[in-house]
Amino acid sequence: MIVSIRGKILKKAPTEIIIDVNGLGYLCFITVNTYDKLGKPGEEVSLLTHFQVSENSNTLFGFHDETEKHLFGMLISVSGIGPKTAINLLSAVTPDEFKKRLIAGEVAMLTALPGIGPKTARRIIVELKDKFVDISKDDLPKEGDMTGASGDAYDALMALGFQAKDIRGSILKVTSGHENLSTEEIIKQTLTELR
Repeated sequence: MIVSIRGKILKKAPTEIIIDVNGLGYLCFITVNTYDKLGKPGEEVSLLTHFQVSENSNTLFGFHDETEKHLFGMLISVSGIGPKTAINLLSAVTPDEFKKRLIAGEVAMLTALPGIGPKTARRIIVELKDKFVDISKDDLPKEGDMTGASGDAYDALMALGFQAKDIRGSILKVTSGHENLSTEEIIKQTLTELR
């Protein structure tokens, strides 16, 4: 079992990295979060790894920290979630944000991610939610008032990659005293607030 790797960066991309370890180049699939923390080619890197052995291939997945690796392991334990899907999920948001949204039961956020349908999203929430109950209730996104046009605008802005707390605050500011705004108007005005 390969649990970590250290060497020089030969080549890197948002989804993968090649690490030179004593003359051998190892290909590791990574998340965007891990990519953002990597140095330049030629610099040394140390990653935690998950080694996946299947009938057709042996694949190495690399992680910058223990939190991301742990969450990856939990995701692939869910029926129907493979390693590539788990990497895509963890690339869409930070691990902490993902955990908060999981506890809040945000099916819409999960289905906005590539390869996840409503059934799979519900399965992820049901199987993993209880494992993260130690997060304070105050840290959870409060979406009770994000319904109708506001809710649609919220989902659209989440899909664009904005942070939940930023979106929520901006939408509430935009819609305060203007209850009849359309989804398009809310998105347009919220984007102005978010810039």
